[in-house]
Amino acid sequence: MFPCGVWTAKAVKEGFEDSAVNFEITGAPAIEITLTMNPQTNRSSVDVNAESPPPVEQSSSQNYELHPAEVKNLPSNPATISDVLPLVPGVVRSPNGELKLDGSGEQRSSLVVNESDVTDPATGKFGQTVPVDSIESVNVLNTPFLAQYGRFTQSVVAVETKRGGDKWHAELNDPFPDFRIRSYHMRGIANETPHGVIGGPVIKDRLFVITALQYFLDKTPNRTLGFPYNISKHERVNSFTQIDYILSTRQIINATFHFNPEHTNFVNPDYFNPQPVTPSYAQTAYEGTLADHLGLWGGTLDTSFAYQRFHTYIGAQGPADEVVMPQGNSGNYFGTQTRDAFRREWLEIWSPSPVRFHGAHQIKAGTSLTVSSDHGEFNYRSVEIKNAAGLLLESIDFTNQGPYKRTDLEFTGYVQDHWTIGSRLSADLGMRIEHQRLAESLRIAPRAGFSWTPFADQKTVFRTGYGQFYDHIPLDVYAFSRYPEQTITMYAPDGSVIGVPAQFSNVIGSIVGPKSFLVHGERVAGAFSPRGVTWNTQIERSFSKLLHMRAIYTDNRSVGLIVMHPDILGTQNEIVLDGSGESQYRQLEITGKFAWENGQQLVFSYVRSRAEGDQNVFDYYVGNYAEPFLRPSVYSNLAGDLPNRFLLWGHIKLPFEKFELLPTIEVRDGFPYTVVDELQNYVNVPYGNRFPLFFSADARLMRDFKVKKKYTVRLSVTGYNLTDHFNALAVHSNVDDPQYGVFFGNYHRRYRFDFDFLF
Repeated sequence: MFPCGVWTAKAVKEGFEDSAVNFEITGAPAIEITLTMNPQTNRSSVDVNAESPPPVEQSSSQNYELHPAEVKNLPSNPATISDVLPLVPGVVRSPNGELKLDGSGEQRSSLVVNESDVTDPATGKFGQTVPVDSIESVNVLNTPFLAQYGRFTQSVVAVETKRGGDKWHAELNDPFPDFRIRSYHMRGIANETPHGVIGGPVIKDRLFVITALQYFLDKTPNRTLGFPYNISKHERVNSFTQIDYILSTRQIINATFHFNPEHTNFVNPDYFNPQPVTPSYAQTAYEGTLADHLGLWGGTLDTSFAYQRFHTYIGAQGPADEVVMPQGNSGNYFGTQTRDAFRREWLEIWSPSPVRFHGAHQIKAGTSLTVSSDHGEFNYRSVEIKNAAGLLLESIDFTNQGPYKRTDLEFTGYVQDHWTIGSRLSADLGMRIEHQRLAESLRIAPRAGFSWTPFADQKTVFRTGYGQFYDHIPLDVYAFSRYPEQTITMYAPDGSVIGVPAQFSNVIGSIVGPKSFLVHGERVAGAFSPRGVTWNTQIERSFSKLLHMRAIYTDNRSVGLIVMHPDILGTQNEIVLDGSGESQYRQLEITGKFAWENGQQLVFSYVRSRAEGDQNVFDYYVGNYAEPFLRPSVYSNLAGDLPNRFLLWGHIKLPFEKFELLPTIEVRDGFPYTVVDELQNYVNVPYGNRFPLFFSADARLMRDFKVKKKYTVRLSVTGYNLTDHFNALAVHSNVDDPQYGVFFGNYHRRYRFDFDFLF
């Protein structure tokens, strides 16, 4: 018998999170207590600590995990998920600002936040992502052999957001603007990036809320142009709110709302495309979710609903035709578009209690039903191609097709099993099915992965796996027939027309890739199933409490990729969008982490990779910023191919005056570029040339000053490109340009001062 009073009951079981509940004994004859134990989330990370589960209980999928506390104070000053990702091996930001994941664009990867797909359904791009202050963890997986992940052929970025804490907490970062100083004179505001977070309990132990809010105004200069005609003005608001309500010991309900309007005037101006030639971009996105997590029959049932809307406008700086010349372009950007894209998604995920049969089985099954739509209109103007002397060589005129609307229905289902076969061996086995109505095909994706610890100390882990993956097809692909149609006219030196102007019609082709017994459906026009087969093998070793190392080899081969190319059918000229594209990505990655007391660490990685494939992926024309030139779809290096990349970043507490040092060092090959002639045709192999070696050493030095018990002021200074290495921004890549082959543009050594307020 227990005496009257307040007691705590706690349940502990391998493979489950601990569960505890307080109760009071008042003398009643009986009392009933319910404890719900949720299955642990399996993660494999470069982090090692005494509380990590045994390797066989972890997933066989390669996983690179980042936490805001580790990265938010680095010199790059990351504000969103997109800013964090270049810290991951295999992820870089290209010269035009787009992320390249394993050598390919964002449209071949998946971004999920709390299990929900948040990519733009029209383009497949990530768009503006969740503020870093709202993030619990970011996991990047380029070989997730768990069947729960789909809609990609390259990588998955899986984000978990955090709940408001048990105590109220707030931060205000960068409240003051940075001013632009030129020749010792202030020339206005360079940027203003105040952002903060506040969160805590509204009802103790019941209702929690957290809100992160950012305002971002950045006037980014491009060093290939002269000030003030080199500025890209980017303004956005980024707000994310999460509410969690603990209904009972068995049930939690949470809701999130993400609101993020943004506008960019002069998108990526440079020497070849000065401000008047650049497009403008505006998007307002709303994303809301409602989720219920219920402990049921010893397991968990997760139900969630998501609604997303993306309103996008891409415009020009004026009504003039665009003029393309070897030494640089003039006029205005040739295209404008308006679109509204929606997604409504229903998810059900069931995780029963572990099953004992020849080992332990942690089973997970899920389904999703998604309705998406995309409607809008394109209006393109003429493009003139001239030689270096200004003589007209070619004109591209467009016939606008009027508004379009596309709606899609998608169903997915999966089941997976983490099977702990013994104390040293485990397997992840699963199957996923996907059906996208517009693609008219049912796709089956088998997955298998294995983990093995050969030694009794379990400090060495071998992992290997194999899986088939399918790209989610953006709705803009199926709007291709409503894109403006081209008419190309060629001109002689005297200005007369050569031959008959060539009129091209937009056609969605019936080539949908090689046959596969895992893809079922009629092989008709538009029945695309872009897919990739990926396998990898890795070895992971903890040498001590200080050092952890991992080596991974990955091979990804994709077929059925959607590409565009000019073609002739009888007497009819066509621009064909079909599934004849292929690509291959191979990567050897070596990652290590030194970690010691008080959160200090140094993380380093070396990646040796090769990315090659067909050039004219659909995003070349069916995307936010279309290119007007028709070129053959040649197989060669991809634009994101970087054979060698070394990256180091970390956090060091200096032994004097409580200063902290946060370095970031990157050394890599330069990006490849394409050489063209005066008609913008390829010269030799596309992306066969490369920028010089890139080297950047950045560091942030900061110190916290306690003002009062609850208030802290943080002062910091950040240095960029401390060695003042020449990292070229542009190259004269047209053989008819008088300066052909010259690299130019560079950001010299520079400094930034920051002030943060923590309370």
